[in-house]
Amino acid sequence: MKKLFLLMLALAITLCVFVSCGNDETPETPPTTEGGNTETPPTTEGGNTETPPVKYTITWKAEDGTTLKSEEVTEGQTPAYTYEKADTAEWDYTVEGWSATEGGEVLTSIPKANADATYYAVVSQVKQKYTVTFDLQGGEAEIAPVTVEYGQTVEMPTEKPLFDGHKFMGWSSKADAFVEVDFTAPVVANKTIYAIYNEVVDISALLEELLSGYEFNPYSYIPETLLYQYSDNLVNPEDLVDDYSSFVNVSDITFGGFGEQWHMIVDNLNQSQTFFNVLSVVEGLVSTSLATFNNYIDKNPADTAHHNFASGIYSITVNFDGSTIYYVLDYTADIPVLGTQTVQIAMHMDVATKDKTVRVQIGDANALAYVIRENSYEFGIRYLGVRRAFFEVARDSEGNVEGHINEYLTVKSVEIASAADFYIGEDYAYAVGNKADAFVGFTGYICEVYDVTTGKMIGYEVQETLSAITYNTLWFNLEDISGITSIKYRPATDTENAAFYINGSSTAWANKLVGLLGGLKAASRRFDIEFRTQYFYSYDAATQTYTAHAVQVPMFFAQEEYYDDLISDVKSANKITISVKLSDGELSEIMDAYDTTVPAFIENKENMSVDAILAFIGTKVIFDEE
Repeated sequence: MKKLFLLMLALAITLCVFVSCGNDETPETPPTTEGGNTETPPTTEGGNTETPPVKYTITWKAEDGTTLKSEEVTEGQTPAYTYEKADTAEWDYTVEGWSATEGGEVLTSIPKANADATYYAVVSQVKQKYTVTFDLQGGEAEIAPVTVEYGQTVEMPTEKPLFDGHKFMGWSSKADAFVEVDFTAPVVANKTIYAIYNEVVDISALLEELLSGYEFNPYSYIPETLLYQYSDNLVNPEDLVDDYSSFVNVSDITFGGFGEQWHMIVDNLNQSQTFFNVLSVVEGLVSTSLATFNNYIDKNPADTAHHNFASGIYSITVNFDGSTIYYVLDYTADIPVLGTQTVQIAMHMDVATKDKTVRVQIGDANALAYVIRENSYEFGIRYLGVRRAFFEVARDSEGNVEGHINEYLTVKSVEIASAADFYIGEDYAYAVGNKADAFVGFTGYICEVYDVTTGKMIGYEVQETLSAITYNTLWFNLEDISGITSIKYRPATDTENAAFYINGSSTAWANKLVGLLGGLKAASRRFDIEFRTQYFYSYDAATQTYTAHAVQVPMFFAQEEYYDDLISDVKSANKITISVKLSDGELSEIMDAYDTTVPAFIENKENMSVDAILAFIGTKVIFDEE
């Protein structure tokens, strides 16, 4: 028993040590997690537990509501965030502070964190200002820098700087080249504008050079024989045959006139001549103009280059802008064909290139402008409000001439576009184009060939595509077809088709169809006779005018593909023997010219538009009077 008691006492003492015998407090049950596990509470250094800190979410936003940053801040702490808004070329921004609401008042201070909070930046803005400085580059003037807000403009200074021995040209965006400043453009940065000068030049000498080189003969590139004024090209209108109701001897018919392509070319040259005739008044005013302007220059500062004066009915203006010398003549006069009209002749010369440009306007509906160069010229014409045309021609080192014309003609409110290329060599001239008033619905191309020595058309070839079939047709003057000596024509009636009769025969002329072996061309004619338009000209000495006569003449055609069978084809159809009297060289010239010029024309024909022609002609010259 004694041993058992001692053992129990020892056990009691041991338990007392583990359960802190003598402490009256009941041990606290440790906290548990959601899963039932016990969680040891934090203790201080002395062994006491600590409560975790409370935190709040603070959000910082830009003035437009965009979130800049979100962060957790311990309760009682003062949130802080630095926000800077970058300036732009237009705006200068200042961050004034923070507001508790978007667009609200600026807080004097950010409160300590005691709840979730959002703060919005408060930003003010003002327009940036820029300074425009005028660098006189050696000149003298009272022109101060100008400061303006972004997007505003500055006015061009009214005062022009003076620089001894130089002429002020204007204000430039570059110091070493004249790049004209656009004063209507908004200012978006600091910038410098530079005064640009030309050394004083002999303006009188430039004017004299202009007035001695403005004259131009539009016919100068065209052989005399190919002009309607050429004596052998003039006819007596009474000799032109227009009645074929009875037999007419082929020898009595006038052939070899101009085709529609070449007529279009010379017709435009003819109409341009009215403008060139007007230029003759300048010749009589040259001496007076030079003397008057020289007198003016002698009495005015060297940098003055604008003067207006009168001579009889003429108002004359001379202007030099530093790169171009102008001579402008305004008056009212009676103009042949056009009647009483106001006229402006405006001539100018590029001082550097020496290119001369002349513009003549007669009334409101008529204007012409041309540019002369060493071996070429070009002109645009607007005539009677219905014709707009552009003409250009050049001569190469061997004397060959090449030219192009685009014409837009308004007929009964319908605009008809035509074009032509022409080539003039030593022996032959070609005119290829698409003008064919006599071909109803024509959409093809015609290459006319002329003998330069005589000016007569020796024939032409036509390309026309109908229903995907391309026809290549040779056309000859009837006088060049041997075996046909006389011809009569019977118009179509309600009961009979139109028909030609030849050599006094009562049997109608017959053609021959290509036939079944010709494929798609089976129903087309291998050859035939048709009327075609040729132009002849007469001169009225009383009125000193030329008149064009569009005459329907009988011509012979043959498809090129069946030309080798022409003699046998005609004989089988008409029981006569014919031949083409052109030489092999002339025949080859027609075919070769056709093969080379038509493809080139197709590429060239739309190179010029009505808008481009009117832009080339331009408008009246008007100077800003100071």
